[in-house]
Amino acid sequence: MKTLQRFFIITFLIVFSYSLCSVANSTIADKDSLIVDNTNNSNPIGLTPVEIDWLSKHPVITVGTDPNWAPFEFRNDKGENKGIVIDYLTTIENILGIKFEYSEAETWNEMYENLKEKKLDVIANITQTPERAKKILFTKAYFSTPTSIFANKDVRFIGDLSELAHKKVSVVEGYVLYEYLRKDYPEIVLVPVKNIQEGLEKVRKDEVFAFIDGMLPVSFYAYDKAYSSIRIVGETPYGFDLSMGVRNDWPELVTILQKALDSISESEKTNIYNNWITLRVQKFDYWLLGKILIPLVVVLLFVLYWNRKLKSEIEKRKLAQHELDKAFKELKDTHIQLVQTEKMATIGFLTAGIAHEIKNPINYISQGLKGVKEGTSSIIQIAEKYDEMLSKFSDEEKFVIQKLMEELEYEYYKKECLNLIRDVQLGADRILEITKSLAVFSRSAADERVETDINSCLESTLVLLRNQYKYTVEIVKDYGTIPLVKCVTGKINQVFVNIVANAIQAIPEKGKIMIKTFAENGSVKISIKDTGTGIKGENLKTIFEPFFTTKPVGEGTGLGLAISKKIIDEHKGAIQVFSKVGEGTEFVIGLPTQ
Repeated sequence: MKTLQRFFIITFLIVFSYSLCSVANSTIADKDSLIVDNTNNSNPIGLTPVEIDWLSKHPVITVGTDPNWAPFEFRNDKGENKGIVIDYLTTIENILGIKFEYSEAETWNEMYENLKEKKLDVIANITQTPERAKKILFTKAYFSTPTSIFANKDVRFIGDLSELAHKKVSVVEGYVLYEYLRKDYPEIVLVPVKNIQEGLEKVRKDEVFAFIDGMLPVSFYAYDKAYSSIRIVGETPYGFDLSMGVRNDWPELVTILQKALDSISESEKTNIYNNWITLRVQKFDYWLLGKILIPLVVVLLFVLYWNRKLKSEIEKRKLAQHELDKAFKELKDTHIQLVQTEKMATIGFLTAGIAHEIKNPINYISQGLKGVKEGTSSIIQIAEKYDEMLSKFSDEEKFVIQKLMEELEYEYYKKECLNLIRDVQLGADRILEITKSLAVFSRSAADERVETDINSCLESTLVLLRNQYKYTVEIVKDYGTIPLVKCVTGKINQVFVNIVANAIQAIPEKGKIMIKTFAENGSVKISIKDTGTGIKGENLKTIFEPFFTTKPVGEGTGLGLAISKKIIDEHKGAIQVFSKVGEGTEFVIGLPTQ
């Protein structure tokens, strides 16, 4: 539909541009300015005595007009000022009983500089901006005209000015349009020109891609055969709101001119406008219009047929794409399920085997350590008894015994033996703790749902991951009093391992992981929050999708969180993630107790 709309717009602009240009030149050549006689010495516009006195002291006012902006204002071949604006000025002369003298500036920029320097009194055709308002005074706008984009006929329709990015576009230097474009579209390469003719000439010679100015003025000048290849190719959001600008030390003149403008009736304004814009229908070339429209109608019918055919093809492709997307999703879900099942089976098999193989020798070591401890204590007691009886031996015997005690470091080992046994016992107990944690993982790897203490699962997770965080991450635990949850323990443990491991990896140097559990509205909530780098907002929407990962190639499969979400969904639970870049990430898991 957008293609069809653009087609209609292009067709309208081509026809309208041709129609307007076909009469413009003769209109300018034939028309004289319309003089409305509103002379009335009875002060009908309500001038104050101060204003009347001011006018009497300034009977002649110099006015700057643009010599190249027909039909609003221009100089004809005889050097006379003509156009819509000139007719307004002539009407105001009659209303106020004053005389306007026109400047001979050749460019708008020169005229504007003269006004700021008070070499001119008024510019009759200027658009107010905040920057200009700092330097000159303004009446209210009394006329508005839209601006258009003009280019050679091989240029397609331009729907937005952003399409001109990095292209050369000519604009009359000093016009408010130049300021707007430079501010709002800095990527457009602006080429300043002195007037409309120079801008059109650059388009004709392909020195610039397009020219932007008022639709009516450019259409009048584009009627020239030299510019027959130039057409309107788009519109802009800007317009020229024409006011009268006055030197900033004459505020009285602003109010006087405003009263004069306000006194011009709507019918007088319409007469002035029609005097320059009315199209001469009798000169319109209908044969040419027919030659243009007939091929366009044929093309339009072809476009309608082709659009209908394309619409049918698009519907078929959408249906096929939907089926492909559905099949791909099922394939991803199957792959995740296989990975998860295989991983759980492997974990169950390995952890069960490791736990069994470690448990037996550790039991032997623990039992042996108890015997060693008891035996060592007995030996130390006997040695201490001999030490007490040492005084009964002869000096020679004492010497031999003391020398032997020094060689064997008796005193040192007497103190350290029990400490060494205690340390070995602590190591054995630590291995037993790890073995129990592995047993928790292997206990229910076969999808068996059992009453589970979530706090114990978290403790087991921290035991298994301790080597990854013990030097860099502080674990802050806040376990609440929570009910048991009926779940597949091994799978829930897998979720905790995935999330805690990710939290550890998200902390670049040192940081904290806060783990909190609590009961709420018939469910157990688990919050795992880190002080890591955080997750970008655009990634939060896809973080649970299969194979999505921000880790370098080879360091992650992108399945950990996808599997975790699937496990939580299977348990009728919920998992949420909250994150802020530079502050950290929080995962909140909810598991129903029923």
